[in-house]
Amino acid sequence: MTRDLKRVRIREPWASARTRQRRREFAATFDHVPTHLFGAGLELGGGDGFLASLLAPYCRGLVTTDAYRPRLAHDACAVKRLVCDATALPFADASFDFIFSSSVLEHIRDLSGAFREMRRCLRPGGLMLHIMPSRTWKLLQLLFYYPHLAIAGIDALLDHVAARRDRPAARATTDRWSDDRRWRLSLETVRKGVVPRVHGEYANHLSEWSHFGAAAWTREFRRHGLTVHKTLRLPLYSGYGFGLNKLRRLGEWLGLSAHNAFLVSDAAEPPFALDWFRWSVCRPGREGL
Repeated sequence: MTRDLKRVRIREPWASARTRQRRREFAATFDHVPTHLFGAGLELGGGDGFLASLLAPYCRGLVTTDAYRPRLAHDACAVKRLVCDATALPFADASFDFIFSSSVLEHIRDLSGAFREMRRCLRPGGLMLHIMPSRTWKLLQLLFYYPHLAIAGIDALLDHVAARRDRPAARATTDRWSDDRRWRLSLETVRKGVVPRVHGEYANHLSEWSHFGAAAWTREFRRHGLTVHKTLRLPLYSGYGFGLNKLRRLGEWLGLSAHNAFLVSDAAEPPFALDWFRWSVCRPGREGL
């Protein structure tokens, strides 16, 4: 029996690990929220549609937008998809009861324009939920970067050896990233990977770390005329999928989180839906760091 070396990996493929992390993070935010709580919902930076598929049951109608048209890995039939910029939303005033984004605002250069558009499109009494990376996530991103490169290199080598020994099995894999992978190593690839890149639209890692603080984002919302009614800490993970579950659980017990969820509106009075959002301690899983 031919051994399928494609299955020999040091860690779980990132696609499945990321999906589990996103599900756990979403559950921690929406665990107490009843379905169809909101009327019209808007998602900014929807990407592959995965979060839209989770968000759709909580809205009686959902529009997901992105600045480009990504290859959709997840589909939600009831969701309308549009390609547009967050600073120029093609909707009438007061069109939405709920506006959602996850790890999007740190990638927008013109935050003033984006907040202005969101405020214009939000109905009176409406609510926004913005999930943002924390300083803890930023530190873990830098701390685990080089171990991540080493393990990724070994996994890529194992995939390459398996593809050479069993080409039919490699072509038959359902992993769409492996299907398109080519074994190439260039000086440019090495040069770009030597130093970790800044995640968002910031000048350097120190500036990004400073902006990722919960207090810093609260000031940013207030500067644009928004009220932060509640901040939720979300599950802890690094984004690299190393495992290390005991370390993750210890970090969460100490109050560390990878992302913060900010519930905001353009009114001083809390929106009607605010009380449904509260921190949920999810059941233990295999997400790890």
